[in-house]
Amino acid sequence: MLSICETQCITRPNASASTESVCKLLLSLVVFSGLIAVAFLHMGAWMVLPFAGLELVLVVLAFVVVLRHRGDYEKITFVQDQVEIEQSVLGEIKHVRFLCYWTRITLREGENGKTSLWIGSHHQEVEFGRDTMDNAQREELASHLKRVLLKTK
Repeated sequence: MLSICETQCITRPNASASTESVCKLLLSLVVFSGLIAVAFLHMGAWMVLPFAGLELVLVVLAFVVVLRHRGDYEKITFVQDQVEIEQSVLGEIKHVRFLCYWTRITLREGENGKTSLWIGSHHQEVEFGRDTMDNAQREELASHLKRVLLKTK
């Protein structure tokens, strides 16, 4: 999700499912998969049970990782003559500041066809929106940031 305004840009991962709905989904998967595994156990196919358990453990771990990153965000703020970038990953917040006059906005094409947005100045760069935006959103944001920077110079 991306929201742009004149002095601030905030991007967050798409967290459309609540913790309660994820727990309900996981509970239904455990019950459904457990019933199927027990049915196969009664038919003599006992190896289905450990694989069903392993599958459920991996699905739960995947959801735990997704839920842990719900509060992550990245924010760009233009304050007077500075660009402040704030990145929060798993509650750890990183702040970087650049002077608007020296700030560069760069789009780089990766090997996998994914564009990356870099903001930097004086041999220091920060990648912005790596996990929260698609290529079109990065390009739109880059052009917007360049316009804002031109106004501040």
